Amino acid sequence: MPPSRPYLSNRTAAALAAGIGLGLVVAGLMIVIWWTVTQKDRAVRVVRDDPALETLLASAPAIRLNAGERPVTIISPRAATALEQWLGADAAELATHGREVRAIIVPSGHGGASEEATVVQLWQGRDIGLLRQWLSMRAEHWTAVGIEPVSSSETRMATLAEAAGLRRSVLQRLSRPADDNRWPLVIWRDGAGQLAVCYCHTPKAVAEARLALGLKGASAPVVAVPTPPAPIRTAPATAEAETTDSYPRLGDMPAPEPSATHPYGEVSETHTRPAPVLPGDAAPVAPSPQKAAPRPASRPARPARAPRTDVNTAAPKAEKDAESLFY
Repeated sequence: MPPSRPYLSNRTAAALAAGIGLGLVVAGLMIVIWWTVTQKDRAVRVVRDDPALETLLASAPAIRLNAGERPVTIISPRAATALEQWLGADAAELATHGREVRAIIVPSGHGGASEEATVVQLWQGRDIGLLRQWLSMRAEHWTAVGIEPVSSSETRMATLAEAAGLRRSVLQRLSRPADDNRWPLVIWRDGAGQLAVCYCHTPKAVAEARLALGLKGASAPVVAVPTPPAPIRTAPATAEAETTDSYPRLGDMPAPEPSATHPYGEVSETHTRPAPVLPGDAAPVAPSPQKAAPRPASRPARPARAPRTDVNTAAPKAEKDAESLFY
């Protein structure tokens, strides 16, 4: 009985293994391309570690803008571009949908002493009036007038460290680097009960989050229209002030004061400062007036030249002398 042949030869097994490996490589490459194109830059994502993040947000001193059942938490530094929109018109529309808007302002790390003092004040007092006052001004124009600086007490310094720690912890729960500047973060529960987060730093991300939350209002922030200034009333122009040119006219120059005479000409006054009179000095003697040097008499005017007559430029004619005839 001949020996039984193996089910697969070595060459066939090698080809099959190579095909499986090539298929895995192609599948992995397709997954990477799909992730890069569709998921990497996607603004709205589902949080994986949602219980830890939700517990962290519940312990933070948030400012509740309205009452509601389903919270929408907005975490951001003040300098974020879309923060005014989310805490303005979008918060009002979310309130009509029964959602509670919670604002947590964190330090950006480069906002200066004014930003840090205001963040500490909001964390300690949760003053919604202070938040609205801060939002009414540009971030770079805020000076935190009347707010106690952070360095004034250890309690305020500890509050600032707690706010910075919350910022780092939230980014860590979302698997983001500590220097991620995609603010604000909008976190909510979707219709399926999953915790979703939006990196709303671009108009496209804001539009995607608004669609997921069911917002239909205008996406632009509400900006108050400034009232035009009152016209300035000027006094009616008099006849003397009316001129033909558009430049202002100066008044008449004051008449020059009479100047003292000087041997070498007319000068205004002496340029030397008189020496101060000290106790014990003799009374100053008034200098005798100097006579002006006589000016040389003017030379007599030269007589005018007589007009030049025409000169005969023709050659002289030869004439015979009468006396030469006798020699």
